[in-house]
This record gives sequence, C-alpha cells and structure tokens, in this order.
Amino acid sequence: MAAGEAAREDFARHWQAEFPGEPAPPMELGSVRAMERELERCRRHLRRLQRELAEERFKVGYLEAALAPRPPP
Repeated sequence: MAAGEAAREDFARHWQAEFPGEPAPPMELGSVRAMERELERCRRHLRRLQRELAEERFKVGYLEAALAPRPPP
C-alpha cells in the first residue's frame, strides 16, 4: 500500500472515530508537501470560521441587549 493511501485510510479511521456516520472529507495526503498544503488550507479556513463566529456572537449579544426589558424610569 502506498504511503498516501495509508495516510488517507488512517485519516478516515480517525475521522470516523470523531464523527461517526460522517464521511471523511477529501484531502491530499500523498506527500509531506501535500499534507503541508492541506494544513495551511485548513488553518485559513479555521481563521475565517473563527472570524464568522465572533461576528455572529457580537450580533447575538447586541440584539439580546437591545431586546432586553428595561426597567421603568
């Protein structure tokens, strides 16, 4: 078995353990360079998702505060 195929199978096994029933996403794992590129792609995606999450949290906090009952003056 080629190293890339072994890495893909290992990844799929770990993915299934973490996310049962969900198919593993396709990833290029055939070489160290390919894995480094995947890692950078995943890091960029994670940064974008973290930014989106922060934006949504801000909107929720703002809207909750705006809609909170205010005590009478």
